[in-house]
This record gives sequence, C-alpha cells and structure tokens, in this order.
Amino acid sequence: MAELTAKAPLNPTQLQQLELRLEQILLRRFGELTEQQLLSLLDLKPLTTIQDSQFALFQRHFVLYHLLYRLAERWALSSTAYLDIGLARIKIAPWQDHLPLPTDSKAAYYADWQNYWRMTPVALSKRLASFWQYYQQRHGVSSSVIQLNDDEALQLLQLDWPCSLSELKKAFRRLSLKHHPDRGGDKTTFVRISLAYQKILQRL
Repeated sequence: MAELTAKAPLNPTQLQQLELRLEQILLRRFGELTEQQLLSLLDLKPLTTIQDSQFALFQRHFVLYHLLYRLAERWALSSTAYLDIGLARIKIAPWQDHLPLPTDSKAAYYADWQNYWRMTPVALSKRLASFWQYYQQRHGVSSSVIQLNDDEALQLLQLDWPCSLSELKKAFRRLSLKHHPDRGGDKTTFVRISLAYQKILQRL
C-alpha cells in the first residue's frame, strides 16, 4: 500500500512499532477480535486534545485501520495469514493458497492521511448521521420503528434532561457497544440508540 502525501499523526518509527505490536497481538489471537479489544491491547493513546470522545475515538480508529490494512497487504504478499477487516470486528485465519487474495475498497480510504486530517467533530457528527440512515435502508429497519421524540430518545439512552454532552456521549458509547450487531446485539435497537444520540446531540 503506497504512502500518500499527507503527513501521518505519528512519525514513521512510531507507526512501525505499532504495526509490529499489532502483528504480534493478531498472530497470538487467531479467530475474531473486536475493534475495542484491539485498541485496548494495542494501548493506542488519544491523538487529540479536543474534548470530544467520539472524535478522539475516530482518530484512534483511523490509525488502527490504517495499520490493519497495511498488515493485511503484507500478510497476503507473504502468505502469512488472512485478515478479514470488518465493521468493528477483525477475523484472523490461517493462509490457504487456493483462496483469492483479499480485496477491500476501504483500504484506499485508510491509506490516505488526508482523510484523517479532513475530519472534524462537526463533519464526524454529520457522517455518523448519514451512516445510520444508510444502515437503516440497508438492513430494512422500518422508518416507523426509528421515529423518536425527545422524551423517547432520552429514555432509550437512559438519561434525564437536562444532561451534559459528556453524559450523552458516555451513555451512547456504553449502549452502542452493548447493542452493536457485530457483538450479537439487535440491529433495530442499535439504530434507535444511534438516532436517539443524534437527536439529543442536536438539542444540546
């Protein structure tokens, strides 16, 4: 994967050290891991001073997935192992010569550090809102199921009004991790929690 012109948030030595540490973790843990497990095992620290937990998580997510796609390409070229990089979950499997080389259109996005620097807290909020709409359409979640008023949104997030931004983000993070479909959660509940978060965020 060719390095592009935008500067990375970490220097080349730091990125290489993280990639080697990530490789050691994955080769010891054949099977499936969640993104949160990897971030914890990798001990990747926040890369911003902006007080926005979602934005800080996006930056750590971007660095992790940049490294995962670099590693997947390197492993494919050396027939080391398969790395299946999904939404919030990663699967590692032994290499099999008869299987085709893995391809993923998202690899180019995470290869380009301009996408990292281009993201702002406001842009991230809009992107998440668009993602939930796409998710709703793709997974066939009825629009009648996801219509929420403010009281329903607060109840779903287990919050009382007024609440702070940090309380909202903490509640959303806890509930979205609990109900994420990749972790065995219900997709309708997950979408409703995400939309409830966006609704109360706009009210704040």
